[in-house]
Amino acid sequence: MEAPRLPTPSGRDVSSVTTAENVDKTRAFIEAYNRRDYDAAVADFHPRVEWVLPARQDFDSCVGPKQVIRFWEGLDETFDELQLLPQEYVDAGDRVAVRLRHYGRGKGSGIELDTELYHQVTTFEDGVMVRIEYVATWQEARDLLEAKDARRLTGK
Repeated sequence: MEAPRLPTPSGRDVSSVTTAENVDKTRAFIEAYNRRDYDAAVADFHPRVEWVLPARQDFDSCVGPKQVIRFWEGLDETFDELQLLPQEYVDAGDRVAVRLRHYGRGKGSGIELDTELYHQVTTFEDGVMVRIEYVATWQEARDLLEAKDARRLTGK
């Protein structure tokens, strides 16, 4: 028996979504975030999207677009224009990994941030983002893609 599908936010038919479209949606989300157009950034988020940060920052993990936007607004209080600069995209079907460089400047300190702080793995169901997970290393992001492939191959 197939698990019930999560409803899409727009209610549109997404049965023919291609993986290239998932990469495009991931790219559009990051671009909208960098413009601080939060409504556009969450346009393809499921209403119960899981926002998952690494263990050292898991207190900021949350569920739902409104909580994610609240997290972003908190970052805006700390950084002047924090930017996510994609270095590479890996299309793995229903998952997309993005190697990210983070750039920003502390509002109070003026200290510059220019590093690969976290990398992103976005999981899609029917063309909708249901989980966005951040990990500390690019290898961890790649491992998440491979773990998904292994589950698909073994049926687990």
